[in-house]
This record gives sequence, C-alpha cells and structure tokens, in this order.
Amino acid sequence: NANDPFFPPLSVIWEDFRYLWVFDNVPTHLVPTLRNIFLGLAIGASAGVVIGAHLALSGYATRAAMPIIHFLRSIPPIALVPIFIVFFGIETEMRVAVISFVTLFPVMLATMQAVRSTDETLVDTTRAFRFSAFRTLWQVRLRAGLPQLFASLQLAVQIAFLVAIAAEILGAGLGLGAFTKLAQDSFQVVDMWTGVVLMGLVGYGLFLALEIVEHIALRWYYGARRLEK
Repeated sequence: NANDPFFPPLSVIWEDFRYLWVFDNVPTHLVPTLRNIFLGLAIGASAGVVIGAHLALSGYATRAAMPIIHFLRSIPPIALVPIFIVFFGIETEMRVAVISFVTLFPVMLATMQAVRSTDETLVDTTRAFRFSAFRTLWQVRLRAGLPQLFASLQLAVQIAFLVAIAAEILGAGLGLGAFTKLAQDSFQVVDMWTGVVLMGLVGYGLFLALEIVEHIALRWYYGARRLEK
C-alpha cells in the first residue's frame, strides 16, 4: 500500500508486469537479451577452454601470457562497454563481442587450473594405453576438470548477464536494459520496476538452468561423491 510514486505497490507492478511481459514485449526486448547472452557466452567459453587448455601445457606460453591476462581481466567489465562501442558501434555485434571478451577469462583460468591439477594416475594410465597428447587433453584432462569448468561457467553467466544489461543501457535499440532505461528516462516508474523484476527473474532462471545442465553432465561426479560419504 505504498504511496511513494517511486516505489509503487507490488500489486500495481504485478498488473503492469502481466500486461508488458505476458507476452507483449518478450520478442522485442527479452529475446534479444537472451540471444546476446547465449551467443556471447558460447563464443567466450569456447575460446576460454581452447586457449586455457593449450596455455596450461606450455610453461613458457603461460609465463608470457599471464601478465597480459591479469591486466585485462582486472578491468571492470562494465568499463569495457564504451571501448567496444567505439570499435563495433551500438548494435548487436558490440554486445556479443563484449560479452564474449569478459566471459573468456574466468573459463580460461579455470581450464588452466583443471588441466594442471589432473590426477597423475589418470595421466600415467593414458601413457600406458598410448594416448596421443591431444586425446589425453580433450578426453581425460578436460573431462576430469569438468566440475571446475562448470563452476567458472556459473561466474561467466552472471558476468555475461551484467554486461549484457549494461551494454543495452549504454547503447541503443532493443533489449531488457534498453527497455528499463527508456522507462526510467520517460518517468514510467512502474514500467521501470517491471524491467527490474524481470532482470532478477532472468538472472535466477539462468542460474537454475545451468545448475540443471551441470547435474546432468556431472552425474558421475556427484554419484562418486555420494559413494565417498
């Protein structure tokens, strides 16, 4: 029963939410945001796994690359958005590019750690069976490091969502962030709150979706942990 115009009652926000998002603005604003997140995350995570796996096997390459990696990953992700706007403009390409860039680093570092920490018994077994270095890397080291990779993906998903919203707010066009910013600038407070609520729901939904994928992909890992108990 709030009377503050900037904090409307939840019942008012809910009614406006149903009007705006079930399902009028979903194709216009929500779908582009999710598309950018998934596409950017796919590119960044894939590059992170490939680069991290090969860096982990080369001590010289690791020593040469780590100062640059730590410098780039220390820059706040949102601060990179204006730089990518300069190079890519304000359209979809910029959003996908910046999401790919910021999600690369957590996955790459987790991959490096996973490859280096592989149980030596597994590595010795692959030598006994005459596995090639490539097969050992992709079928043994990375599979054994999947729990660490999924942990890094949880972090990467949250970073991707944060940067996607920031890119839409600073850029122009469609997207959940752009909708919320436009509502704020137009003093449509209730519409703005529906955007904020939907951001929370989408963020939580992405977390749950990755949790489900993780438990399906790592059934063997969680089963082994239960047996240890």
